[in-house]
Amino acid sequence: MKKLLIILVGILTSCRPDYKYEIKGKVIYNDTLRNAIWYTDTISFDGDTIYYFNSNGEQTRIYPPFIIKEK
Repeated sequence: MKKLLIILVGILTSCRPDYKYEIKGKVIYNDTLRNAIWYTDTISFDGDTIYYFNSNGEQTRIYPPFIIKEK
């Protein structure tokens, strides 16, 4: 049983996608400013704003201030 659990944990942790960029910023949710983190493989810039397209084709725009970390 212990061996099965170790194998299962190994499989689950190895299947997570690796993204190229981690972007940290803030969003307004229910009139409250909250921390947010986005993960993506591609980003584009429109002036000082970052944008990318989700897997469903919807555009996400991230306004400054933000921090971009390249993995």
